[in-house]
Amino acid sequence: MKKSVLVLMVLLSGCASNEEPPFEINNKQFFEKQDEQGNNVFAYVVSVKAKHRENFNLDRGRNNRPSRSEVKEYIEQEHFEESSVLKLKLEDRAVELLKQELTMREYCANNHEITDVLWRDLSVQLRGRCL
Repeated sequence: MKKSVLVLMVLLSGCASNEEPPFEINNKQFFEKQDEQGNNVFAYVVSVKAKHRENFNLDRGRNNRPSRSEVKEYIEQEHFEESSVLKLKLEDRAVELLKQELTMREYCANNHEITDVLWRDLSVQLRGRCL
């Protein structure tokens, strides 16, 4: 009995970790320049692909109505444009990617700070400067 419970828990945890990511990054752009005072400044833009709501046919005929769970799943679909949680996750991911980009380019050798975060429908722009 204990072995079967353990096997079931392992299988369920494997299924839970195979969720598809909440968004897919499709573009990253890094821009650098010097401001009027000679400071190194940058802008980093991360964009995601738009996901459309899955088509769901509510009117399947008299004898083939959708189940309550199917309707609930359809209603609970989370979309990037409508979700502040997904946008915050993208912002956190963009900060991680920016750090990698700065290291790879050897830009801002000492440190950096992000001064502005600008949002568009499907992208976030991080603006900042080297310290």
